[in-house]
Amino acid sequence: MLRRTVLALPCLFLSPTSADRLLSSADASEFIKKETSQLPGEVELLIIGSGAAGLSCAVRAAELGVKSILLVEKEPLIGGSSKMCGGHFSVADTEYQRLNHVTDSPELFYRDLIQAGGGKNDPSLVQKFVEAGRAQFDFLYKNNIKPMSLWASGGSDIPRGHVFNPHEIVFFLLDKARNANVRIVPSVRAVEIELSPVSQKMTVTLEYLGQRLEVRTAVTVLASGGFANNRKMLQEYLNDLENIQVFSGNGNTGDGHKIGLELGGQLIDTEFIKPSYGFIKNAADPNDFTMIFYGGAVILNQDGHRFVNESISYKDIGLIALQQTNGRSFIVFDENIRIRQLESRPPEAKLWENLNKHSSYVFFADTIAEAARRAGLHPINTEKTIRDYNEMVEKGEGLPFGRKSLSGGFGKPVKIERPPFYVMPASSGIMGTYCGLKVNDKTQLLRSDGQIIPNVLAAGEIMGGVHGENFTPGCGFGKALAFGRVAGETAYSLIQP
Repeated sequence: MLRRTVLALPCLFLSPTSADRLLSSADASEFIKKETSQLPGEVELLIIGSGAAGLSCAVRAAELGVKSILLVEKEPLIGGSSKMCGGHFSVADTEYQRLNHVTDSPELFYRDLIQAGGGKNDPSLVQKFVEAGRAQFDFLYKNNIKPMSLWASGGSDIPRGHVFNPHEIVFFLLDKARNANVRIVPSVRAVEIELSPVSQKMTVTLEYLGQRLEVRTAVTVLASGGFANNRKMLQEYLNDLENIQVFSGNGNTGDGHKIGLELGGQLIDTEFIKPSYGFIKNAADPNDFTMIFYGGAVILNQDGHRFVNESISYKDIGLIALQQTNGRSFIVFDENIRIRQLESRPPEAKLWENLNKHSSYVFFADTIAEAARRAGLHPINTEKTIRDYNEMVEKGEGLPFGRKSLSGGFGKPVKIERPPFYVMPASSGIMGTYCGLKVNDKTQLLRSDGQIIPNVLAAGEIMGGVHGENFTPGCGFGKALAFGRVAGETAYSLIQP
C-alpha cells in the first residue's frame, strides 16, 4: 500500500531515510523545498530523469559500487513515461518463453530488429540492446518481477513481447535505488552541463522554483525521455499533427536533447518519427490503445473496405490510416478475438473486459451490418468485406494487401464469425519520438564526427540509432530498461580508480 501511495503523491522527495514518509501536498512541497536547498555540491554520478532508464542506471551503478548517486526528475512524480506505457518488453531466449514452449534466440531477435529497421539501425546498438535487455529481464525475473503474458506483434514472427505491469517494475526499481542510498529528488530541472577543460569533473546547473543550483559530478547520464510534448519541436519532423494525438510523459519536452546538442551532440533518426495506430477516438491516455489487429481483427476505411496489411508494424499502419478519406478508419472483430485478446494482453482489459451498450469507443451488435451501421460504416460493404475475408481465410488463400499472418509472420489469420461483432473507430497517436542523440554501444554521447563527449551518457528514449526506420513494439520500454543498465555499467567504469 505504501509503495503505491508514494507514486500517487503530487510531490515527494525520496531519500533512504525519508521515502517512507506519507506527506500531504503542502507538506511535500515544503519538504522538497527544504531538501533541494540541501542538495550535495558534488556527487560521483548524476542522473537526469526518473523513468525506467534513469532508475535502471541508478540501480545498476549502485550495485556495482558507485557510492554517491543523485537522480533528479523535472516532474513532481517519479516514473516518467515508463509508468504510463503498456509494459511491453521485447526480449529473446527467456525462461518465460521456454515455459510457454517458445523457441527463440538472440540471433533471431537481432535479425528481426535489423529487418524491421530496414537496416538503418546501428548494428552495435541493436546487438547491445539484445544482450542488455536479456540481462535486465533476468535481473527482474530473479527478483520475482515476472510477465503477465507473452505476445507477438508487428515486426516479429516469434512471441517475445513480455507483457509486464509497468508500475510494478517502476516501484521495484525505485525501492532498489532507495535501498542502495540513491538520492532521488523530483521537481528539479536540469538546465545545462559545463565540461571542465582541466579536470574530469563537470558542473551541472539545476533549477527548482526559479532557483539555480550547481552540482559537480564525474559522470552525467541524460535519461530525460523524448520530446513528444514539445509541439514546436515535433512539428519540425512530422506532418499532419492536427490529426494526431500525443500520449507521453509530461516531462518529455526535449530538455535533455537541448543539453546534449549544446555539448556538441548530434540528433539522428528524426525522419523516422511515426504515429502509432490503435487508439480509441478521443483517447485520454496511452492505455486507451489496442493491438487487437494482431489478434485477428481487420482494419477498414469509412467505405467498409480493407486498405492495409494488419500484421505489419502499428507505426506503418498509422501512416497509411491517416491517408484514408477524412483520416478515418475502423477496427472490426468478433467475440472470439475479443476473448483471446483479453487472455494474451491483460493491459487491454480496460477496453475489452466490461463492455456494455453505452461504451463510447466501440459499437457492437449481433450482425456485422448492424455493428457497422451504428459505427457509421457502410453496412453492405462492410458485411461483404468480412464475408469475403472469411472465405479466403477458410480456403487458405492469399489475403489482399499481403496479410499472411496475425502479426509479423506469427499465427494464421482467423475468421470473424462469432457474435457479437465489434467496430471500433480508431486513431493514430504519438507515444514516443523514437529518434534521439547519437551514442555508442556504451551509451557515451558522440559528436557529429564520432568523437566521444567525455563522461556524458544518454540512455532510453533520448537515444537514437536503435530502431532504424521502424519501431518494433516492446522496444521502447525495453530500450529504457536495457540501456539504463548499460549506462550504469559505463558510469561505474568511468568512476572507478
